[in-house]
Amino acid sequence: MNTPSLHIAIFSYNRGAYLKNCVDSVLRNMPGIGWTVYDDGSDEPETVAYLQSLGDRVLHMKSVGEDRHGGYYNNMQAALEASTGDYLLMLQDDLQVVRPFAQEDLSRIHRVFDQVSTTAFLSPLFLKGSKRAYFQQRYQPDAELRCYRWSADPAETGKVPQKYADIAVLHVARLRQSGWQFAGSEEGNGALADRLFGDMVQAAEPWVFYVPEEPAYRGRVLTFGAKLAVKMSGNTVKSFQDMTAQASLAFAQRDLSVYPFAEDFVDTVDPTVRKPYKFNAYRTRWLPLILNKLELWGRRLWRR
Repeated sequence: MNTPSLHIAIFSYNRGAYLKNCVDSVLRNMPGIGWTVYDDGSDEPETVAYLQSLGDRVLHMKSVGEDRHGGYYNNMQAALEASTGDYLLMLQDDLQVVRPFAQEDLSRIHRVFDQVSTTAFLSPLFLKGSKRAYFQQRYQPDAELRCYRWSADPAETGKVPQKYADIAVLHVARLRQSGWQFAGSEEGNGALADRLFGDMVQAAEPWVFYVPEEPAYRGRVLTFGAKLAVKMSGNTVKSFQDMTAQASLAFAQRDLSVYPFAEDFVDTVDPTVRKPYKFNAYRTRWLPLILNKLELWGRRLWRR
């Protein structure tokens, strides 16, 4: 059997320091695996300079539409159409690969997709500690395949992350054979996946997680509250310490009754970052949070 192949697509917009942190983590922990940055028209000088340093690793995309993610889903479709690998790992610029990714990890991905023929998506993300009860109730360990399988009440209406998530390993051939076209929202893609595929599978040994307290764009714009929060939090990337080879081995050998919550296995370089991690900087303080909500409310009102 030929060795399965994996490529990485990284989606970027105006967060140069975060993109660099993401790319550096790929270079450290996933050496030898090809990657491409899909940039959605960044114009912030630091980001532009970093993108230029990456040369032909970057595809400069033209944003279409004005949804909350800009051209994100159009860029995801472009990445899927361009992929020449068996599997495609979709990353955003505010993510970090936090442990060494070994050949055995790729073999596990292949085994899961081979044995679960109804799915086209596998989550590489550590679980959020802020949702412990939610995930423990809905994911059940599959010791044979070394993964977690969705087991929630079928009447539950949410399709994210049961069927789909923006951050995932994609089975390229299955998506193409289904005629997959990305919708304009995560919820829309969840509904599409529900029609075409079975439940998404959660990796037992995830290797990716969101960097805490990042500036969160909405419609390609930072709200005043988001800008204020970034200034108040120090305007630095709250990056993670990489798991050591020894810690990674212990992680891979643990009993699956120990769920892979990020807060239990991954620490930030800055020890003052609080757990459970918060992922939008404006959520860490009440004033930016209120200002952000008011501005978003005002935008919706203005569009009516």
